[in-house]
Amino acid sequence: MPSQATMWHKISMARLRFLCGLAAFLLVLAGSASAAPRLERERCAFKPPKGDRVECFVLVVPENREQPQGREIKLKVAILKAKRTAGVEPLVYLSGGPGDAPLVASAPGADALSEGDWWNETAAIRRRRDVVILSQRGAGGSSPNLDCFDTRTSDPAKARRRAVTEQQERDILVRCRAGLDRRKIDLAMYTTPALADDVADLAAALGQSKINLYGVSYGTRWALEVMRRHPDLVRAAVLDGVYPPQVNGEQNEPEIVRRTFEQLYKDCEADAVCRERQPNLRGEVEALITGAERTPLELSITLEDGSHAVRLDGTQVMMVMLNMMREGEAASIPEMVTAARKGDMRLLKLYAEDLETNDGGLMEQNAQQFDGLYNSVECRETWPMVDRAARRKAIETNGIYGLNARASKSPTFCPVWRVTPAPAAERQPVRSEVPTLLLSGGYDWLTPPAWAREAAKTLPASRNVVFRAQGHGVVVQDACAARLRDVFIEDPNPKRALPCRPDTAPNFTAAWERARNMP
Repeated sequence: MPSQATMWHKISMARLRFLCGLAAFLLVLAGSASAAPRLERERCAFKPPKGDRVECFVLVVPENREQPQGREIKLKVAILKAKRTAGVEPLVYLSGGPGDAPLVASAPGADALSEGDWWNETAAIRRRRDVVILSQRGAGGSSPNLDCFDTRTSDPAKARRRAVTEQQERDILVRCRAGLDRRKIDLAMYTTPALADDVADLAAALGQSKINLYGVSYGTRWALEVMRRHPDLVRAAVLDGVYPPQVNGEQNEPEIVRRTFEQLYKDCEADAVCRERQPNLRGEVEALITGAERTPLELSITLEDGSHAVRLDGTQVMMVMLNMMREGEAASIPEMVTAARKGDMRLLKLYAEDLETNDGGLMEQNAQQFDGLYNSVECRETWPMVDRAARRKAIETNGIYGLNARASKSPTFCPVWRVTPAPAAERQPVRSEVPTLLLSGGYDWLTPPAWAREAAKTLPASRNVVFRAQGHGVVVQDACAARLRDVFIEDPNPKRALPCRPDTAPNFTAAWERARNMP
């Protein structure tokens, strides 16, 4: 029979083991709680119009969901509240890029929601539904932010960016990539699937079992990945400027650009006014660009920080035209080209100012790509799959229509950025029964209508609508497209009759009138 001392020793050891086990359990429990995605309220910097409300949060998620005790990512979230609480599923907006930052203003003190006209643009949806805007992990509005250069829009910041040479750009990317390594930021976690899981975590943190998705440009690929990975979460989706995972934007760009210009030539020939004023539009376009390649066009553009002298070579003139197409201004290209060929640079100046203000590319010493998230996604999901020899051949055989592809920085920045290519499974078409509205612009060379048709093949509950005269992101270019989106979110029936017509041809007459009345 054991002694009393022995019995007390065994009891004490058992109690110690119990207490240690309890402590370990509580630590695991506490760790799980801290690692679970959560919303933290924060003060809003936005100023909603009278009668509207906005709530601001930070969504906290693990960088690596397989290591929930590791680094946390913080994502800004804005909820534009419905006019009345109806308990219906919210609409979650997924931005483009990758790397767009819809909750970050373009200048200090500005209001990002006002700059993006969010209150007017979402008014119809917000009669009954909240509109939720989620930042992309790794972009502006996220911590950490992977951007490699000063993103401020002050005059000194603009001047510094414009002065960067190609070699300096490469050096900046090399240092930036090394800095991310030193901070132990895992770029393998800044991918489309990871962003899709952020959406699911957001829905869970909001207590929503169903949500609606509205994606634009890259946001459509983001939305499709949500539909693939979380098939029961999505009630309905609207995809504007469709970028499905099975297509490769770098591979066939010269042919896409050529086909878009061919559409312009065809539409001009079919229009009495355009045909009379530009009987040889193809020849005029090609002559303007070829001439600018030999002798750049000199003009002065006026920006917020003053007037600047620029010299536009053929690639940059092509960039201006492509931006016009993207913005739904294809009908003005014939007038701009004809005027420039005669030495009248007013229209070219107007649209060059628009491009430089919104995207840049005309005043920098070289085209630049400092967005770390863009590099992480595109160098993983697009560039490794490009047939380089076929791409080079396409650039050469398509002449001026290959100039924009020739200027791509992917061959330069992807080897520097060092990310592992995406597995083949991620590049497969998304198959989903979710009711989906696919929207495209006839002049969208970034995400052409053919890509929406490709996506629709594996989306049996989809409706594909092309707005003939518009460009990239048709909802903000055409009131009919906005109406289609709003109606579809309320009643996601892909077979219902369209409430308006998307097939309006480019209005060359109106473009001529605007050009004629320019000061």
